[in-house]
Amino acid sequence: MTPVVPDVPTRSHRRRGTAPALAIAIALGLCAGAATALAQGRLPAGWAPLANSSGSWTLLAFLLALPAPTALTGALCGCTGLVGMLAGYVATDLARGYPSSTGLLVFWGAAAVLAGPLLGLGAQWWRRRPGTRAALGLSAPCGVLLGEAGYGLTVLAASTDPRYWWGQAVGGVLLLGAGAVRKLRGVGACAQAVLFTAAVATAFPVLYLHGSVVLLLVP
Repeated sequence: MTPVVPDVPTRSHRRRGTAPALAIAIALGLCAGAATALAQGRLPAGWAPLANSSGSWTLLAFLLALPAPTALTGALCGCTGLVGMLAGYVATDLARGYPSSTGLLVFWGAAAVLAGPLLGLGAQWWRRRPGTRAALGLSAPCGVLLGEAGYGLTVLAASTDPRYWWGQAVGGVLLLGAGAVRKLRGVGACAQAVLFTAAVATAFPVLYLHGSVVLLLVP
C-alpha cells in the first residue's frame, strides 16, 4: 500500500510564499508608478502614450500575480500591485510639486480595488486552470491592450502617435497567441480566448470613456 503523504508541508509552503509575493507586488508597483510619473512629458513622441497607458499597468498587474502561490494571493497581488502603482505615481508627482486630482485618485483607486483582483485571479487561472478559466484569465490583459489600442487609434488619433497604438495592438495579439499556445489545449479553449478577448476589447472603450468623465467632473 502506498503511504499517504500529508499535504501540510504544501500548505505551509504556500503560506510562506504569500508575504514575499505581496511584498514584491507592492515594491515593483511603487517603482512602476514612480517611473510612470517621471516619464510623462519626457519620452519621445512615438513612446509618449506609454506614460499614460492603462495597458502597461494592466499587464504589469497581471505579471505580478503570476508567481503567487494561490489564487487568493494572486488576486491580492493584482490589487496591491495597482495600489502600489497609484501610490508611487501620486507620491512622485507630489514630491515634484504636482498634486494629483481627486478624479485621478477615484478612477485608479476603483481600478485597483475592482480590476486588480480580477487581473490577479485571471493570472492564476491562466497559470493553473485548464479550459475556460485559463481562456478567461488570458483575455483580461490581451483585451485591455487591444481595446486601448483601438481607443487610441480612434479617439486619440489627433493627439498621439498612431505607431504606438499599432504596436500595442500587435503586442496584444502576440500575447494572446503566445499565451494560448503555452497554456490552452484544444481548438475550443483557443476559440474561447479569442471571443473573451474580443469582448474585453469591445467593453474597454466604453468603461474608459466613463472613467474619463470621472476625471473631468471630479476636481
